[in-house]
Amino acid sequence: MNKIYCSTGTLVGRVCGYDYSLISKHLPKLYENGTIDGMEFMMIPFYYDILCKVIDTVKSSNVPSPIIHCEKDVGVLLSDCDEESTRRAFELFKINCEAGEKIGAQKMVFHLWGGEKSDSHIEYNISFLEKLIKIAEGFRLKLLIENIPCTTHSGLQNWKRIKEFLPKIDFIFDTRFGSFHDEINEILEDELWNFVSHIHISDYSSYPRDFSKIRPILHPGEGVIDFDSLFEKLSTKAYNGSFTLESPVMIQNGADIEKLNSSLIYIKNHLK
Repeated sequence: MNKIYCSTGTLVGRVCGYDYSLISKHLPKLYENGTIDGMEFMMIPFYYDILCKVIDTVKSSNVPSPIIHCEKDVGVLLSDCDEESTRRAFELFKINCEAGEKIGAQKMVFHLWGGEKSDSHIEYNISFLEKLIKIAEGFRLKLLIENIPCTTHSGLQNWKRIKEFLPKIDFIFDTRFGSFHDEINEILEDELWNFVSHIHISDYSSYPRDFSKIRPILHPGEGVIDFDSLFEKLSTKAYNGSFTLESPVMIQNGADIEKLNSSLIYIKNHLK
């Protein structure tokens, strides 16, 4: 049975003043009533100086946290392609892995590239992947590489490069980024789909490779992605992996929980 998770990134960010207490305020109710099966803990730069407090909040919520989303700047630093940035990337990566172990996560979503340089030197980023995987395994985490936006290639093209380097690697598929590169159907039909074990759900509003439209992150049904067709294909393929809603509901001093609940129910209904 497919599991449905809610990203903590839907609740915590700049708009609400990074109020991480919203995690324990709202997610337990969604978990107790069966709307979600757990949370995907999103690491953000704001957390590093108060990480112990944030982890305590996550654990005290009593909501399972099987997945941690590694802080995105790790991939950005790797894309800088210099020794100091790479050293800092590994330093932050280990902190993220420690956080994942402490909250009880088993999987880590990872951006292997990012920032202005993005995947322009993807072979450099890939060269560190085996070492990153071993570090993650030391904290009992399985690394999943996401199909994030690219400036040089595409998510699927980079997956293929990664798979040639590490045949046993698994992936996480993001619907918004798949639409950004206009390759949702191509990904679903590719042999690499057999190595996708997790899916991020959010919508996209524009034509392919329109970087100005990556944000705001839309809720499913608000953009151009045909989710009816997507879920029908997932059913045909007997996809048994998990899903995480990533679309934010942050408002000043709080969160739009009615909208959050509506999008989670939207996913649940499609799975039926």
